[in-house]
Formats: sequence, structure tokens, C-alpha cells
Amino acid sequence: MNCLISRRLSILPPLLTMLLLPMPGYAEEAGNAARKDLPVGQTTEGTKAGEGNTAGEEDKGEAKCRKLDVGAAAEKNGRRKMPLLTSDEPNMLGWTRDAYEKQGFMDFTLSMRYPLFFEAMCEGYRYNMLPFISFTGRMGQYFDRHSAPVVTKRFNPKLFFRFYEPSHSEDKQLWSDDNGLDYFDIGYAHESNGQTVDSPALFAAAVASYGSPEIAQDYVSRGWDYLGYKRHLQMHEHDLESLDAEARYFLLHGLLQSTSEEYSTWEGPRSITHISQVDGLRLKLNFGFHRDWFKGASLQLMTGYRDLGKHPTLRTELGFTPLSDLLGVPIVLWGQTGYLNNIAQYYRRTWAVGIAASFETFE
Repeated sequence: MNCLISRRLSILPPLLTMLLLPMPGYAEEAGNAARKDLPVGQTTEGTKAGEGNTAGEEDKGEAKCRKLDVGAAAEKNGRRKMPLLTSDEPNMLGWTRDAYEKQGFMDFTLSMRYPLFFEAMCEGYRYNMLPFISFTGRMGQYFDRHSAPVVTKRFNPKLFFRFYEPSHSEDKQLWSDDNGLDYFDIGYAHESNGQTVDSPALFAAAVASYGSPEIAQDYVSRGWDYLGYKRHLQMHEHDLESLDAEARYFLLHGLLQSTSEEYSTWEGPRSITHISQVDGLRLKLNFGFHRDWFKGASLQLMTGYRDLGKHPTLRTELGFTPLSDLLGVPIVLWGQTGYLNNIAQYYRRTWAVGIAASFETFE
């Protein structure tokens, strides 16, 4: 296993040099547009050629905008028209066991994304860009606790701009085939657990109500805003389908979270008091291999930019084909070690394992 991971990770150094570089085609076209007040995608050379042509040269993006018929294109390419409402992260329903819990819990994540100004932006083709609004929520139901409560674990609304590689394949739809395209995101987001315990009095009340300090920890309020950058690249080599590199800068004061809630003195001393000690830098490798009972996998590394590399988290997921074929839904086995098992106790070093049905988009 160590040999396999070493072989997979050996390709990282040359890839990392690509992650933060601007996409040459987009930068060049944007520069031409800025100099001549032209739409992105129309260069000065294209304009000059158009001046010499009585019929005129149509801008590629504008032409596609006027001619695009998504339903007809989907039918022509043998594909259905995809919905505008899609998942931002995989939607999951399954069973999770945290190391510090006596029993597991039903774990479910709901994630959705929707484009803004879709028609005005010509479905993204005018500037090879679309703004999106998204929301991801995670909850867990504990059947071994009194009244089998549902505990909210994560709320993550986000507003971001997605910039696509101009040289994308003609058979791809920008707003629905994102997994098969190169792009980068820039956005603003809020992340919290939706809880209210933020004082010694409220924590004592939670202990009295739920029966133990361990359970009461799930109800301690956490929240912060952050600026985000994400780069998605297609690879298609060494069984590596794609990779995602993400950077988050956590704000002390934000638009949605006036003051971040990471640590309070009444919680007692601990070494990790900032989310940026365990999160902020993420790298995810997506593999497309098919080996016996397993089809597809991902390997994700997360760490903080404060105390860089001191508190890493490693997560892996494997598509489990026997159950997938039996149930008719994609089944994922996953494991995680490190931190960030949940937002309330992001600072706790532990491990977790789980099994879940995972859906990448809405059908």
C-alpha cells in the first residue's frame, strides 16, 4: 500500500508547478480585450481580419451564444440535456464511525450549485466564465442517543466565479460538464455548524440536557468566513483522471460571520485554537482505475497554512463495485485520519471510517 501511494504521489512535484499559474489562453485573450475594449475570446488580430472581410468575422463565443441550442446539442451528441441545478460536492447518505464515539451515526450531506446570470452570460460562453451560488450542508442522526437527535455539523454557503479554459472541447457544456473541464474558482464563503453554545452557562446547560460533556461538545458554536481559490485540472495519465488544488484564507471578521468562532477561553487550554492551523491548503487526486472490486478512488491531503504541515489530515475514498452493482447506486468506502472530522471539534486529532451512497449530480 505504501509503495502504491508513493508511486501515485511521485507525480506531484511537476504538477504542483501548474496549479497557481494563470491559464495562458485566457490571460492572452483577456489582455487583448482589455487593450481594445473587446469581449474576451476576440483578439485584435481577429478584429483586423474582420475589417478586411465584408461579411465580418464573428466572435467565437458570441457566435456560439447565438447559435447554441442545448437540447439539440445534447441530442446530437447522444447526451441528455443536463439540469442547471447540480451538486457542488458529492451528495452522500451513509454510516460514519468517529474514533471517539461508542457507536456510529447516519451521516448525510446535501450539496447544490446554481449558475447566476445564466442567459445574460450566454451560458458561460461569452467570457468563458460563470458566477455560481452554492450550498453544502452536513448532518448526522444519532440513534443511540435520547430521542435519536439530528445534529447539524456543517453549513457552507458560497458565492464564486468559475473561469473555464478557453480551449475547452466543443462537445462539453460549461455549466454541466465541469468534471471534464479545466477551470479555476475565486469566491467568498461562510462555514459554520449552526450551533449556539458559546458560553460556560450554555455549555453547562447542554451537559445537563444531553447527559455528558462529550455529547455537549457537538453543540459548541463554530463559524468563520473565508476567501477561496480552487484549481481543477484534467490529467488522464498514470490512472490519474484529475486533481483539485484549493486554498482558503480564513477571516477574523467577515460579512456573514462578524467575528470568527474558533476558540473561547472557557473551553480550557489546547494547542490548536485556529482553524488555519489544520485547514486552508488542500490537494485532491482523483483516480479512474478499475481493480477487481474497486472502481475509482480519491486521495486528499489537507493542512493549515499556519504551522504549515504540522497538523495534516489524509482522506481516501474507494468506489466499491459489488454493492454498487447490487443496489444500483454508487457506493463509496472512505477513511480519514487527522483533524476536521467535524467543525465543532476541528482541533481534535482522531480517525473516522464510513460507507455511503455518493451522487455527483442531480438526475
